[in-house]
Amino acid sequence: MDVMMPEMDGMTAMAVIKKINPEVKAIVTSGLRSTDKIAAAKKAGIDTFLPKPYTAEQLILTLHEALA
Repeated sequence: MDVMMPEMDGMTAMAVIKKINPEVKAIVTSGLRSTDKIAAAKKAGIDTFLPKPYTAEQLILTLHEALA
């Protein structure tokens, strides 16, 4: 889920999704590497932050980490 999305930002969307299913795994991605954004993501229950740009290998490793 991207932090910066139109209509509903990623953090708000994840809060809604986590309310529906607290067990859902989430990876937040953003080109903005602000420590405030990362801290807010962790506070919102986001499992992993993946900074953009990323490679296919980084994505696979992050997926593995989030699901483990």
